[in-house]
Amino acid sequence: MRNKIASVTLLAVMAAGSATAQDTPTIYVIAPSLSDPFWITQQNGALQAGEDFGVNVVFQAPAQDTGDAGMVPLVLAAIAAQPAGIAIDYTSKTMDAVTTAALDAGIPVVIYNNNRFEGDNAPDDPRILELAFVGQDESVSGEVLTTAWMANLPAEPCKVLIVNPFPTAFVLTLRGDGVRRVLDARGYPHEELAATGDQGQNLSLIGAKMQAEPEICGIVGLGNPGANPAALYVGENGLSIPIATFDVGAEAAQRITDGTLTTAINQQPFLQSYYAVANLALWHNYGLTPVNVDTGTSIVTIDNIATLKACIDAGRC
Repeated sequence: MRNKIASVTLLAVMAAGSATAQDTPTIYVIAPSLSDPFWITQQNGALQAGEDFGVNVVFQAPAQDTGDAGMVPLVLAAIAAQPAGIAIDYTSKTMDAVTTAALDAGIPVVIYNNNRFEGDNAPDDPRILELAFVGQDESVSGEVLTTAWMANLPAEPCKVLIVNPFPTAFVLTLRGDGVRRVLDARGYPHEELAATGDQGQNLSLIGAKMQAEPEICGIVGLGNPGANPAALYVGENGLSIPIATFDVGAEAAQRITDGTLTTAINQQPFLQSYYAVANLALWHNYGLTPVNVDTGTSIVTIDNIATLKACIDAGRC
């Protein structure tokens, strides 16, 4: 009899635990990769938000970094699970159909990190344009960075070199447009150098350009593959040329520390996924409409790099 009571009690506890698990809303966060520290930080932010808001977070990415194509089946599987919400990295038109499928299924969706709606990427479903976006607003990020960096340039307008490591990436076009708007407004001439994702190649390209045009007084890298080799060149040649960059990886953080990189804007990947999950949790729990969050408002210089490096080491930046 005692064993029977114990068995019934155990079953009751198991049933209660199962009911609790079923009652906890699940939110999916779909990413293109987990092979880069940027995405590990995204995962950390999503999971922390799950703990803070009392939701179960499933952070998924393809086993191999296959970009858009690898995310599509993950979104479809998430839709089939009928979760409380899905956060989607809308990297291109490829994500259009699956995002629409999620909306058709009545699943709340928030876009994070990328909302690539320009040109051929424009979604067919107008509902997608109305979705909340959490990430760096690339239409103004170049202005934010350059405005903060301008105090490091000579007061007399002089030529600024803009290094674009991925000329075909529209997101970098947006960044560059913002940089140019600020430079134009203040009378500084500028030129864009088309580079590559290979820092070694970029070091040669930048070195040749600097030697041919010694009047260049400042450099903006539209990404770390453009800025880091510029900082290396400046440091090795003992030059006092301020350099600005987008994003702060481990190498960029060290170069800010040693003074060869001057100013950076940090798009804060931890916050991107954190607020995406928060948006969906608050929608599920309280019916609060998701809101846009611009995470690219953090300017980094030598004055606050120690704080940022501690944040990077903790997996939150």
